[in-house]
Amino acid sequence: MQENNKITTILIFTIIFTVSGLLCGIKPACSLPADDVTPLINEEYYPAVHKAFTNAKKSILCVMSMAKLDKRHSGGDEYQLVLDLINAHKRGVKVLVVFDQNVKFWEKGKKRDILERKSEYTYDLLLSAGVPVFYDSENRVTHSKVMVIDRYITIVGSTNWTYSALKKNHEASVIIKSRDVALAFEQKLKKIEKISAK
Repeated sequence: MQENNKITTILIFTIIFTVSGLLCGIKPACSLPADDVTPLINEEYYPAVHKAFTNAKKSILCVMSMAKLDKRHSGGDEYQLVLDLINAHKRGVKVLVVFDQNVKFWEKGKKRDILERKSEYTYDLLLSAGVPVFYDSENRVTHSKVMVIDRYITIVGSTNWTYSALKKNHEASVIIKSRDVALAFEQKLKKIEKISAK
């Protein structure tokens, strides 16, 4: 008898919890299937991204917090990744790039309203090559470093496109081969507000 009461109580709490979750709009967490997941630690990042861009057939969506290039040093890995996007665009791949821009909200006084675009040279380089490139809203920081390639490969992690990130820092990213993961990222990233600087 006591065992039946325990089961009934557990069942009632389970039903109440489930119904409450549904009424509050809570969705159960679930994993998405992947064909392959590969960590990209430090120097492993550049060759994997370079290869993915070079092999792209249909599309590249790139949302990058910062791609800081030095026009005096065009031989770096960070520069090559931007050239890879340009080359993909030239061969007919549908490329879309979004960079962060924001006001300096951490400053005080007039400095607080200064617009900061750390990827400005990269933006101009892509724009001059005809690549669709945008900034996000200046009032929202885009800290993402995500690429979705051919709606199958997703590369996400901590790595910005800077000399320091690719040559000096400890960075951790991952390459995921999964249609479900790619589409989930693509749907969310495409909702970022896109603003043209020119």
